[in-house]
Amino acid sequence: MSTLHVDEAPRARMLLSVADVAAELGCGRDTVYSLLTSGRLPSVLVGERLRRVRRPDLERYIADLPASPVTNGH
Repeated sequence: MSTLHVDEAPRARMLLSVADVAAELGCGRDTVYSLLTSGRLPSVLVGERLRRVRRPDLERYIADLPASPVTNGH
């Protein structure tokens, strides 16, 4: 049985599913698939069927999003 030391934090997963990415972005799966199809968010195939997004690619996508201007009332 292994023990978890206090200074050992769980490691973040490096490959994220479409559902994981949607949860991280606070959007729906359709939006994520649109980002993947357009090439704005890179992805990789794991095996023959599993579509995954590398965590650094998601973080880069988020960092590169332009700031939206604040509008009155919306």
